[in-house]
Amino acid sequence: YTIILFIVSVLPYIVLMSGVIYLGSAIILSSIFMYYAVKLYFTDVDTVAMKTFNFSIYYIFLIFVALLLDHYLVR
Repeated sequence: YTIILFIVSVLPYIVLMSGVIYLGSAIILSSIFMYYAVKLYFTDVDTVAMKTFNFSIYYIFLIFVALLLDHYLVR
């Protein structure tokens, strides 16, 4: 699912709904999320699961912030 999320997070740039600020943020945030997902896949430690969960909340918030910044700063 994280791979699909990575691809979908880049779609607003591909369909010209957003710009470079969003694209950079989406790639960086999705890469970090991918790191946590892979780490979680290969471990049974509860702290890794909580870190992944916590980042998923930050991810959603930050991806929307990037979308807003890209919209209002680049005109």
